[in-house]
Formats: sequence, C-alpha cells, structure tokens
Amino acid sequence: MKKLCYSGVAALLVLTLTFSSLSGIPAPKKQLGIATYSVKGLESDIEGSFKSLAEGGYKVMEISNYNAGTGMVAGYKPADYAALAEKYGLDIISSHARARFDVKDTEGTVTAWGKVFDDHKAMGCKYVVFPMNTWSATVEGLKAECDLMNKIGEEANKRGLLFGYHNHSFEFAQIAGTDQLFEDFLIANTDPDKVFFQMDVYWTKVGGQDPVAYLKKYPTRFKVLHIKDEYVIGESGTLDFKAIFKQFYKNGYKDWFVEMEAKMTPEQRKQSVAMMEQMKQRMTQGTGNTAGGQAAGQQRNAGQGGAPGQGGTQGQGGAPGQGGQARQGTGQAPGAGFGQRDPKAIAEQLKTSLEGIRQSADFLMKAKYVK
Repeated sequence: MKKLCYSGVAALLVLTLTFSSLSGIPAPKKQLGIATYSVKGLESDIEGSFKSLAEGGYKVMEISNYNAGTGMVAGYKPADYAALAEKYGLDIISSHARARFDVKDTEGTVTAWGKVFDDHKAMGCKYVVFPMNTWSATVEGLKAECDLMNKIGEEANKRGLLFGYHNHSFEFAQIAGTDQLFEDFLIANTDPDKVFFQMDVYWTKVGGQDPVAYLKKYPTRFKVLHIKDEYVIGESGTLDFKAIFKQFYKNGYKDWFVEMEAKMTPEQRKQSVAMMEQMKQRMTQGTGNTAGGQAAGQQRNAGQGGAPGQGGTQGQGGAPGQGGQARQGTGQAPGAGFGQRDPKAIAEQLKTSLEGIRQSADFLMKAKYVK
C-alpha cells in the first residue's frame, strides 16, 4: 500500500512539474549579476538601462558611479539610487569605490573610507571594492599598503560591510628582487577577516595565470568574481567558465558580476592589453609607485576596470581615445572634461553595450553550471 501511495505521489509531482512547464510558470531565476561599469552611457538613461538589465535577467548589481567627494550616486542620494534600482527588481549589493589611500596619512584615509562605508550601508551593499591601485615597487612599501588595507577593512567591518580589492593583470607581475607575485603578496599580508579579493577572471588570464588554480589556492579569499571575456561572455572561447563557476561554488561563494569593456576593434583590444602589460613590466622592474603612498594612477584614472592612462576617465572604454562614462564621481555626461559628446553617439554606445550585456546574459542563462 505504501509503495502504491509513494508511486502516486511521484506521479502527481511529475504531472505538476509538467503542467507548470506547459503553463508558462517560470523556473527559479538564476542570480545573474551585472557590474554597471559595463553599461556605457548609463547616466544618459538610468531608468531605461535598469529596465533593460532587469528584462535581460540580471538580479543584482555592482555600481561604479559613487562619488566619494559628494556622497552621491549619479546625482542621487545613495538610498534613493538603491530605491530606483529596486523599482526595476535590481538589488545593489556591491560597489567599486575610491577614497583617499595614503600610507602617510592613515587617519585621513580611514576617515575618508568611513564616509564611503556609511553611504554604502545606506544602499544596502554587502561589498565595497577598491578597483585599482598602482602598488609600491618595494616590499616595505607594499607591506605598509597592506597594513592600510587592513585598517580600511576594519572600518568596513564596523558597519557590517566587507572591503575588497579587484585585480587587473599587473598584479601578477613579480615583485622586484623577490620570487613573489604582487597578488600573492597582497593576499598573504592582508587579514582575511578585513580584506577579501574580487577576482577578475579575464585579467587573471591575461596576467598569465589560471583563474581556477587561484581559486583552489586561495579558497576563502576570493569571495566575489568579475565574469569577463574579450567582449561578450563565452564568445572568445578562451576562458573555461564551467570550471571557474564550479570551483567558485565549491569554495562556498555565489556573488559574481558580468563586466564588459566597450566594444573594441581587435587593434584597440591589443592596445588595452599592451598598456596593462607595460604597467606589469614597470612593476616587475621596480619602477612603480616607489613612494608607497597615493598612487599616481588613482589621480589620472578612476580605475573602474579600464587600462591605465585613459585620460582621467572612469576607464569605461578600454583602449585610449574611446571616451567612456562620467569621470569617477562627477555625475557628468560621458566624455566630460574632453568636450561634450554627441548625444546620438552616447545613445548608440548605450544601445551597443546593452545588447552585448543581453547576449552575455543569454549565454549564462543557458549554461547549466550557473546557479
């Protein structure tokens, strides 16, 4: 009797699932994440962009347009910007943000970041990520910078937030006079309770390293990923996303964001990678930020994932001369400070980036290994 009963329940379950499928009831949605750095021209149409992202299947966001000087996000108070995202079913859980980073002024640095963390707590963020730094070329200078990172992370922890650092390819340069890579030194000399690392899988690969090997080597340090490719995710076939996701989930983490540069020609992409390689070589040769203080790269580049030396823009374009989004934290239109760009060109750039982002979502939605 029990066997018959169980068989009946099983049959009913199959029928229910079949009916749900046929009736159009949606299956549980994957937690697709998007770094809004990817949306070129975002601030020209914020609501339209949010609507497009939500329709593409994205659920969580990492922003890159917080202004540490004003405490605003694209002209909105942080809580209001988060509410605008929520209107479209998007949850802001992370941010790439900058503030003072000076080993000669620990108190001023920690105070500046404290304000950043207050604003991000108001948005409901979990993570605040330092997007880029030109590191000291000496072991002593690096150690001082790691100590400062720990102090900043401690300030984040006081507010229930996590502070992290995002790599590019040049962190995989060898520290002059040692056999250690910058990335490994940073991980070894920061407190796991105070500083996490956000792996950019593409730049890790460009840096000559295997993302999966690093996830295995440091299973508790990489809490967040940037899922990135040459352009549309999965299109180049050069990254093993299945293995990357599998190891990341095995490590016990789930938060990741698609990050894309502007659409580039092969030549522009080579230029972008070449600039990163130049920085890597400078750091390897010990000609980087020898002062160990405020990095020069922070002032000329907002560090949101693009190559160094992009004319002080937010790094949205990848290759030089492509313009990009607003300068870090100014709320100005794309290309601000370099002459106003044609609104039609901005609209076209926005359309192109949203299409690429949609194609990336399609790839990830179909990938059975993505949860």
